[in-house]
Amino acid sequence: MIYISVTMIIKKGKMEEFLVECQRIRPIVLAEPGCLMYDYTREMASGSEQQEAVDPNCITLYEKWESIETLNVHSEAPHMKEFVSRVSPMRESVVVRTGIEAF
Repeated sequence: MIYISVTMIIKKGKMEEFLVECQRIRPIVLAEPGCLMYDYTREMASGSEQQEAVDPNCITLYEKWESIETLNVHSEAPHMKEFVSRVSPMRESVVVRTGIEAF
């Protein structure tokens, strides 16, 4: 399994427009071969002393793929290239982390 976390800071005033685009692309991605999870999350306070301050402009996407091959096909899909071109101007920053099972 391949796990991806994509942490994005959305520009002020662009969150609702960004989320509309995410809602459009999600079912398309979930229908792709090898996609096991494609979930967008917003930060929330947990009450933990160890938690950093909640950033209302932060969105994290969690993805799970059967293999690196299915992830690569996804990354090159025309609908993903179009999606990225639409949402890139709405984002201040993007950090991508890719992982596999630790044990």
